[in-house]
Amino acid sequence: MLGYRELPFEVMQTGEFYYELLTSGRLKIDKSKKIKEPVTMQDPCNIIRRAGAAEKFRYIVNATCEDFRDMKPNREHNFCCNAGGGLAALSNWAAHKAKGNRVKAEQIQATGAKIVITPCHNCSTGIKDVIKIWNLGLKNMFFDQLLVNTMEIPEELKIV
Repeated sequence: MLGYRELPFEVMQTGEFYYELLTSGRLKIDKSKKIKEPVTMQDPCNIIRRAGAAEKFRYIVNATCEDFRDMKPNREHNFCCNAGGGLAALSNWAAHKAKGNRVKAEQIQATGAKIVITPCHNCSTGIKDVIKIWNLGLKNMFFDQLLVNTMEIPEELKIV
């Protein structure tokens, strides 16, 4: 990549970067702003199975939400969102795939959550389709939305 034998920087998924911001103290959460509705999270296949980010992602969710409800099964055993590594966003098969993903709809519904957090853009597409096709009546959120809604804003950065 770019002619380097070894990259002069670390490549990481955004959730891993957010985890580092939180654990280093560069980003702080205002506990009074934590999401109060019950939430669950989709474990993205590639990021969880290959990168091992499950605990980092749970750290972010627990830091920003009061009522996290893990799906069962979870982590590397979680059911796929069925977005096909981005194919759902690129094709007209989204509704067909979501109809065939009843197991994911039931898995989400069993948590009683009102919000499904999706750390992956492809998962977001797949989960939004599942929510719509199966009439789950839930919201979908990315980590950045969680952080923007719950982070402390330093006084010097506040707009008066």
